[in-house]
Amino acid sequence: MKPNQLMKENIYTAANCVTLIRVVIGATCFYMAFANHSEVWNYAGLLTHWILDFVDGNLARSLKQETILGAQFDILADRILITFFYLNYLIFHPANLPIVVLFLFEFALLDHYLSNQFLNWGIISPNYFYQVDRLIWNLNWSAPGKFINSALVTILLITTNAFVPVLIVVLLLIAIKAFSFARLQHLVQALPS
Repeated sequence: MKPNQLMKENIYTAANCVTLIRVVIGATCFYMAFANHSEVWNYAGLLTHWILDFVDGNLARSLKQETILGAQFDILADRILITFFYLNYLIFHPANLPIVVLFLFEFALLDHYLSNQFLNWGIISPNYFYQVDRLIWNLNWSAPGKFINSALVTILLITTNAFVPVLIVVLLLIAIKAFSFARLQHLVQALPS
């Protein structure tokens, strides 16, 4: 990445606007869920997040408005909104605390770190990490990788509430992140100084 590249990016894009709207509406829904002790509001916030996350990414690509700042804004918005969802989720399903803690460790910490590693290679977002390492990209940012990393646990918890199978999925996700992190370290060490 060139030193002034971020300074030259247009932050006023349709995609960034949708991301901002996603954060505001999602956070409002999650606040309403907390304030009114309403699981319906919590699911409304989650659904809003998922729909607008799909929209902002497609807008950025179709309008050729992808930016490094936009990618980072999107990554951060995902973590904030999913964390809010799960904080409320625990009010209604406290028995799932171990799963939620492990999933947030995986998604909000490990995956957040990995998702920002695209910056080391001068690509515009993790969506293009296949240019650096196809296996890491397949596991984390390909369409199936994104679904498994960001939605599968939540969908399984909502639809089945099956503790042990969901816990196994979360542990597998942590293993995928650990593998990706180790593989990434070899790539970083190979970077020219």
